[in-house]
Amino acid sequence: MKEETYDHQTNKLLLLLSILIMEFSNSKEEKDVLLSLLNLVKRTVNVSDALLIDEKKRVILGREIDVSRFEEFIDWSLRQASPTFVEDSGNYVGIVPIVKLENFFGSLIVFMDHQPSMEEMEIFKIFSFLSAVVLENIRLYRELEGTYDYLSTILNSLPEGIFVYSNNGVRFQNKKFEEENFPEDVLEEAISISEEAISFKVERTGEIESDGEYFSIVSVPLFYNGEVQALTIVENVTASKELERLKRIDRMKTEFVANISHELRTPLAAIKAYAETIYNSLGELDSETLGEFMKVILDQSNHLESLLDELLDFSRLERRALQINKEEVNICELIESAVDAIREFASSHGVKVFFERKVPCTKVKVDKKRMKQVLLNLLNNGVKYSKKDASEKYVKVILDRDDEGTLIIVEDNGIGIPEHAKEKIFERFYRVDSSLTYEVSGTGLGLAITKEIVELHGGKIWVESKEGEGSKFFVWIPEDHGDNTVGQNS
Repeated sequence: MKEETYDHQTNKLLLLLSILIMEFSNSKEEKDVLLSLLNLVKRTVNVSDALLIDEKKRVILGREIDVSRFEEFIDWSLRQASPTFVEDSGNYVGIVPIVKLENFFGSLIVFMDHQPSMEEMEIFKIFSFLSAVVLENIRLYRELEGTYDYLSTILNSLPEGIFVYSNNGVRFQNKKFEEENFPEDVLEEAISISEEAISFKVERTGEIESDGEYFSIVSVPLFYNGEVQALTIVENVTASKELERLKRIDRMKTEFVANISHELRTPLAAIKAYAETIYNSLGELDSETLGEFMKVILDQSNHLESLLDELLDFSRLERRALQINKEEVNICELIESAVDAIREFASSHGVKVFFERKVPCTKVKVDKKRMKQVLLNLLNNGVKYSKKDASEKYVKVILDRDDEGTLIIVEDNGIGIPEHAKEKIFERFYRVDSSLTYEVSGTGLGLAITKEIVELHGGKIWVESKEGEGSKFFVWIPEDHGDNTVGQNS
């Protein structure tokens, strides 16, 4: 008999539990949950009245009563986290706290004309516990929803395009990524880098140029629900690249002004010193000493003139007014002329200069003066950047042919060019090592002017070099059957 009673009570509790779950499943707000709880209590438990109070002991559902007289019992039931019943004028008042761990959601106050049975106490406990669970979930969901909205606002306000990638494709993308319409090749690169981040489980970075714009890509592995994903940031860095370039040019211009001031002051100082010595000691100098002094003045004047010519060429280059006048020239004679002109300067540095022919001498159509300037610039650099401690130093010019044009190679065994500088050495003002500025003479304009002259001939110039092992500069001039005069006018 007792076993049947137990089964009956169990089935009743399960039925109540099912009803409660169904009621709560449709509740989206805290007030809906509390209202469902209040209605269920009135329907399923023999109570004369019921009401709900909030955390501040204010009635929120049910008739208004003076709750203060039950305040002590409310606090006691809360501390015990269990229903508490007290006798009140022959009736019973029950305080059922809706609490889960440290989260208090209010209390259910019931009025009964009898002392609650064990079954009724169990019902109150179940109602209290489930109500607290649902209310806690609603609060957590609301907090998560608020957090999600907050994070979404942050992510959508960022200037970078952000997306989350997994092996199943893109899982999330912020507003910037959706609206930016990144070029197809940029998206392909971003996906490729994301796949690398997932595969290697380490941060991967990259940069890509597309239609003259630069894009930076950073992808970091993201571990979520046992799956490795990639959080990838795509940013258009064209503006910062341009700013960086302008800053670098500005810095190089500053160094150029300091350098050119030094370069101009050196020959001027020598000219002034020797001229003053001649002027103050004219009657005391013998003809041989006087001749030596005059030679120094002439050499320094020529050096000063070459510096001023280079500055003038640079001015023309800036105004795009550098011109060439082509004529038929024996290429071997032109090269030999440049080699002879540099020989004495090379000898003073212990550098041998020679000319090597791999093809017969022919006539080419070039601007004789400008092409000699190209050769002298390259030969000068080969001498100036030779190794001080090398037992044998050389600079040689090699004549060859390639792709229906003349190929001139200026090769040296000097200090070479670092890998990072190869793409920059033809830029205006650039010098590979600013620490050599005052040790090795030059304006930093020679190779920029050289490149301009070669390109005005329709040719191209490039370099192969390894730091510490020397350099090879290649000048290719195409066959020219056109007009004798070519120029760039502003």
